[in-house]
Parts: sequence; C-alpha cells; structure tokens
Amino acid sequence: MAIQKDNHIDPNLKARWGFGGTEGELTVGPQTVGETGGVEHARTRIEGGAAHNTGGGAEATRQALDLEAVNLLAAGLEAGVLNPVEGDGPALRIHQALTGLQESMQRLAQERDEAREELVELKKVQPADPLAELTAAQLKEQLDAKGIAYKSGDLKPELLALLKAAQ
Repeated sequence: MAIQKDNHIDPNLKARWGFGGTEGELTVGPQTVGETGGVEHARTRIEGGAAHNTGGGAEATRQALDLEAVNLLAAGLEAGVLNPVEGDGPALRIHQALTGLQESMQRLAQERDEAREELVELKKVQPADPLAELTAAQLKEQLDAKGIAYKSGDLKPELLALLKAAQ
C-alpha cells in the first residue's frame, strides 16, 4: 500500500499565510507572512491605536480614544478631582455615575449636619431631668425615704413615675 502525499501541508500546493514568487513555484516566508498579517501581526500590538495596512493612517481608533478618556478620568479621580469628560463613550457614563454618587453623598452630609443642629437645639430647649439619670436602686432609696410603696419587681420607668407623682 502506497502512502499518499498530504497536500494540506505541502507549501508548494497550499500556503497557510500567503504566497508569492513566479508561476508554478510557491514561496512562503517572512516576506509573504508579513504582507498578509500572519504570525508577526498576530503577536504584535497595534501601536498608538492605529490599524496597520488598512489605509487608516495614524488616526486613533474609537477604542483607543475611549480608553484615553477613561484614563484621564481615572487620573483626575486619583488626584481627588472629578474632571468633566468630552465625548459620549464609557468615560461619560462613568462620569455621570460618579457625579450622581457625589451629589448623593453631599445631600446625605447636609442632612446629617441639619440633624445634628436640630439635636443641639432640642438639648438646649429641654432641660435634663435629674431624676431620669438615677439608677433603679437610687430611685428605690428616694421612694423609701418618702415612704412611698412600690413593688420589688418594678422597673426604672415605673419607679420614676411613682417618684414624679409624689413630687
């Protein structure tokens, strides 16, 4: 049984990445691989966001511009500043979300400050009740001194109510 030649890997019959040369003779090598994008193209990054051999010149791609805008936004955030962004890509969406968070935080801080001011005003208006600061044992002592009867299982609020009623 004769072994049949594998035509799929024979460079004279079929090239994987490119071909060149004269009729009847096939040349596969770095020159043709580089022209068609082959292995070297797949392993190298596109510099500056520009595409190679597409007629696009050195113009940055949309993805490169979006990434640059996100990087500028991140640099500003690292410095503690939320800088406005240009364009309408992902950087704008991130900026809008962060602006919403910042406004919410400012509103919460303002509400907290207002609540503190109200608490200070309430403490000024209502004088502190000296009896409310006494413990249950101290309340029982005062009730005993005044001769007021109470149950041994009474809690502090009940003892306090009895003492206030007696005054």
